[in-house]
Amino acid sequence: MESPAVYLEPMGPVNRLKQRHARYRSSIAVVALLVLTELVYTRPGILPGSSVLTGADYEDLHIRRITFARNALFGIRHTLPGWYPHEVLGSPFAANLQSFPWIPTRLLLLLLDPAVAYGAGIAIAAGLSAIFTYLFCRRAGLSRIGAVAAGWTFACAGYFASRVMAGHLPLLEAYPALPLLLWLVDRAGAPDRAQRHRFDLGILATSSTCVVVAGHPQVPAYAIGAALLYTVWRGRGWLQARVAGVIALGAGLSMAVWWPMLLLIGRSTRVLRLAPPQNDVVMPYRRLMALIMPGIDGWADPVKLAEKSPFSGYPNNSYFWDTTSYVGILPLIAIVALLIGCVVRKQLPGWRWRFLSCLGMGAFLCSLPLATPLLRLLPGTVLRSPARLLYLSTFCAAVALGAGVDAFRRANWPRSAAVRNGLLIAGLSLHFVDLGGFARLFVQVTPRMEEIPEFQAILDREVGDGRIAEGWDLTFSYDDRYDDAGGFDSIFLARFERGLLALEGAPPDLNRQVIDASLLPVKALEALGVRFVVTAKTRTDLELAGRTADAKLYRVARPAPRAVFFGEAQIQYVEDQQIAKLFAAAPQNILLLAPEARKYLPPAGSRAAGDSAARNVNVDYSRPSSDEMVLRTSSDQPGFVSVLEAFDPGWTASVDGADAPVVPANGFAMAIPVETGSHTVRLRYQTRGRAIGAGFSLLSLVLTVVLIGWARPRKKPLQD
Repeated sequence: MESPAVYLEPMGPVNRLKQRHARYRSSIAVVALLVLTELVYTRPGILPGSSVLTGADYEDLHIRRITFARNALFGIRHTLPGWYPHEVLGSPFAANLQSFPWIPTRLLLLLLDPAVAYGAGIAIAAGLSAIFTYLFCRRAGLSRIGAVAAGWTFACAGYFASRVMAGHLPLLEAYPALPLLLWLVDRAGAPDRAQRHRFDLGILATSSTCVVVAGHPQVPAYAIGAALLYTVWRGRGWLQARVAGVIALGAGLSMAVWWPMLLLIGRSTRVLRLAPPQNDVVMPYRRLMALIMPGIDGWADPVKLAEKSPFSGYPNNSYFWDTTSYVGILPLIAIVALLIGCVVRKQLPGWRWRFLSCLGMGAFLCSLPLATPLLRLLPGTVLRSPARLLYLSTFCAAVALGAGVDAFRRANWPRSAAVRNGLLIAGLSLHFVDLGGFARLFVQVTPRMEEIPEFQAILDREVGDGRIAEGWDLTFSYDDRYDDAGGFDSIFLARFERGLLALEGAPPDLNRQVIDASLLPVKALEALGVRFVVTAKTRTDLELAGRTADAKLYRVARPAPRAVFFGEAQIQYVEDQQIAKLFAAAPQNILLLAPEARKYLPPAGSRAAGDSAARNVNVDYSRPSSDEMVLRTSSDQPGFVSVLEAFDPGWTASVDGADAPVVPANGFAMAIPVETGSHTVRLRYQTRGRAIGAGFSLLSLVLTVVLIGWARPRKKPLQD
C-alpha cells in the first residue's frame, strides 16, 4: 500500500533568488565551456567560409555522399535515393547508415554547402560532447568548475581531435552519445525526478534512437552497452527495469533504418571469408607510451609534424589514428591521486565512481592484445579494431579529472584556500595549454576552392553513359556528374567484390575499404565500362587524352557498353561459384548465367527459325533517376538484356509493363529476359526490408508508449 503523499511548501522569495543565481552561474559555466571548446576547433577562415576544415575521409568519401543526398532531397523529387550509382557499379544508399546517417545533427548539415559542412559538423559534435559531459558531471554532484574541466577534456581529447584530421565524420557525430545516455539514465532512474519520470523516459527513448542511427555503429554500440550496464549497476528494481526497457525499445525504434542495414550486411563483403582488414587495430603494448608522450612514434600524414618525425614502427597509419587517445597529463594525475586517497582512507568511492572505474579499466584492458582471444569468440564485427574501446576510457578519465578538481578543492592541503585555488587555476591552465595544443595539431584549414581539371570538357563530351576511374589521391570537383568504377566503404556488395577481385587477378581473400579503379588492368577497366582513367600516375598501357599539372587523363579503347543484348548462342550457364573465375578469362561477347536462369529464356517457338546469333540488335539506355533505368531493345530473337550495374535484390524489372525477373549476370551485373521484337524494359530500385523494418519500429513505438504510460508519476516527498 502506498504511503500518503507529502506536499512541498511553495518556494519562498529567498530560495527563488538563490535558484536564479544558481542558474545564472550555470549558464555562465556552460557558455565558458562552449567558448573554450570551440576555440580549439575553429579557425578564423572557417566562419566566413573562405577556408574549409581538413578531413581526409570527408574529402574522399563523405562530401560526395552528402552532396548526392542533398541534391536529391532538394531536387525535383524531394526523396532520398535508395541507390547510389556513382561508385563501384552502384550500391545501396538509403540502406547504408554509413552513407546516410539519420542522426539529427547530420540532417542539419544538409542545409549547408557540403564544402563547409564538415567544420560545422565538428563544431556541433564537440560542443554537444562538452555539454553532455558537463550535465552528467553536475548530475553526479560535481561542482561547476569540475564539470567544465571534465566536459572540455572529453571534447578535446585525442580520441576526438585526431579523427578531425582523419575525417571520420560519422564516428565524431556519435561521440556525444555516452555522456548523453548516462546523464539521461541518471535523470530517469533517480527518485528526485519522480514527478517528471514519464518525460525523462520519453527523452531517453528518443535519444537512444538517435544514437543508434548514427553513421558509425561501433561508438553507438559502446554507448548503448555502457548505458544498459549503468542502469543495472544502479539497482534492480522496477524503476531501473523500465529505464533499461526504454533504452532497448528506443533502439528498436530505429529498425526502420537498421533492418535494411542488417540485410545489406548479410549480402556484403562482411559475409565473405576475407583476410583481416588492415584497420583492425589492437592497442599495441609499446603504443601505450603515446598515452603519456604523444608523438613518441612520430606523426602520420597530413599532420605537419610528420615532415620531421614520420610515424613508423607499425604496419600502417591506421595504428596512429586508432591509438591516438591522449587526454593530457592532469587527468592521469587525478586518477592516481583519487586511487591513493581511497587507499589511505580505506574507503571505496560511491557507486557511480565505482562503475566509471570498472568501465574505464575494463575498456582499456579489452583494447589490449591480451583480450584478443576473448573478443574473437564474439559474433559479428561490431568490435572490430578493439583500440576504439578507448572511447569509454577517455570519457572515464575526463570525469576523473572533474572529480579530482573537486577533491583538491575540499582538501586541507595547502591550508590556505587562496594558495589552493591558485594551484588549481595554474594546473587547469597548464592542462588547457597541454591538451589544447595537442588537439590543435589536428585542426588544419585549407583555402576553399573547387579544382576543376582542364580536361573536364573531354569528359563532358565523351563519357556519356560510361564510367571513369579516378585515383583516390585526387580531389577534383566534378559536381557529382560521373560514375566512378572505384569506391570507398567498409562494406561492398559481396557479388561485385568477388567478381572484381577475379578481374584484377587479386587474392580472393583480399580485404579492403578503398577500391582505386585507376589502378585496374585494362581488361578490368573495359569489363566495367570505364571510358577514361584520371590518375597522377603514368600508364603506358592506355592512350593519353589530356593532362594537368597534377593528373593525366587516359582513354580506354574498348569499354563495355552500359547495356547490351545477348542471344542464346552467346549465353553460357555455369555454377555460381565458378562464374567469377570464368568471367575474368571470358571475352565481352559472352554472358555467364547460373543454371537456374535457363528457365527464364523465352520458349523456342518465339525465336526466328534457323537463327543462332542475334542480328539487327539495338539497345538504348537512359537513366531518369538514380533509382530507375529504362532500356529500349529491339532484336530478331529472344535473349537477355545485360545491364552493367551491380546486382542487388532491391532491383525489380518490367518488360512492356509486365513483371520480369532480374538475374545475376557474369556474377555481379544484371540481366533481364526479353522476347523477339521491340520492348521497353524498366528497372526500379527499392530499399529492401524497409517495410518490415518500419513494422518493427511501429511495434517498438507502441511498446514504448505503453511502458512510459505505465510509469505513473509520483509526488516528490519531503526529505527527512
